[in-house]
Amino acid sequence: AKADGIHHVVVLGMGGSSLAPEVFQHGFGNQPGYPALMVLDSTHPAAIRSIEGKIDLARTLFLVSSKSGTTTETNSFFYYFWDKLKQLKAEPGEHFVAITDPGTPLEKLAGERKFRAVFSAPEDIGGRYSALTVFGLVPAALIGLNVGDILKRARHMREASAGSVPEPENPGLVLGAALAELTLAKRDKITFLCSPSLTALPAWIEQLIAESTGKDRKGIVPVAGEKLGAPEKYGSDRAFVYLRYESDENHELDRQVAGLEANDHPVLRIEIIEKTDLAQEFFRWELAIAAAGSALGIHPFNQPDVQLAKDLATKAM
Repeated sequence: AKADGIHHVVVLGMGGSSLAPEVFQHGFGNQPGYPALMVLDSTHPAAIRSIEGKIDLARTLFLVSSKSGTTTETNSFFYYFWDKLKQLKAEPGEHFVAITDPGTPLEKLAGERKFRAVFSAPEDIGGRYSALTVFGLVPAALIGLNVGDILKRARHMREASAGSVPEPENPGLVLGAALAELTLAKRDKITFLCSPSLTALPAWIEQLIAESTGKDRKGIVPVAGEKLGAPEKYGSDRAFVYLRYESDENHELDRQVAGLEANDHPVLRIEIIEKTDLAQEFFRWELAIAAAGSALGIHPFNQPDVQLAKDLATKAM
């Protein structure tokens, strides 16, 4: 793609298919000479026009990302940009890449329309747990990141969280236990505070928590992107997670967090030393939310209400 003069990569996807690529682009940026990455995850006409106004279609690669290969919004994005490119060239397939499970309608469509490539995702991993699969790694590679380094860091966390590690020393289980116990103590609203370099990460964690735990009238309510209020404005139903990147200017945030702790609000601190540690956080949070779901007595891997919403949207269309 770089050699062919691609200037932009646009992820066409919703939720789990789109949030991890945003973390990579915002956290690392595209490397010199590599295309910049954008994410289209809204069907609002203004959002589509905004993306379209920033790209040169002839120098753009579209990643059609859908686990099921049937996501209505993603398919709508695809047909829109296919029709646009069809006006420029007879065979626009080289501008499209499919990322999907094996055997989906999207995989079939990619073959029929001669897509540039098809990447098959592991079938047994849900979209919100897929950051370290092709859904996250293909976009990362396209913006010039070293996928080997990313996976190496993730493996560090996997080894630290292995079954042989005693529970109190296991970072994934400790985080999951803390979240679950806070929830059982009625502190079920978790507000995220983060250093400027990490501002895309809470949105990814938000979806992971909401879809995995919000069911059976139980769950954790994640709050991402909230403007922080004075400590006394928060009630006893709140806890905080502070994602701190060492290299950022964090003085004001450190002061605010100290104020929260002084007012007896629980704060979970996670220090991120290097940007590649983001891969560790993907693994840590995926394991933690699975563990928290178990402790709360809910199934962290199914998504009855998500599927219901999709079915209702399809019916409405």
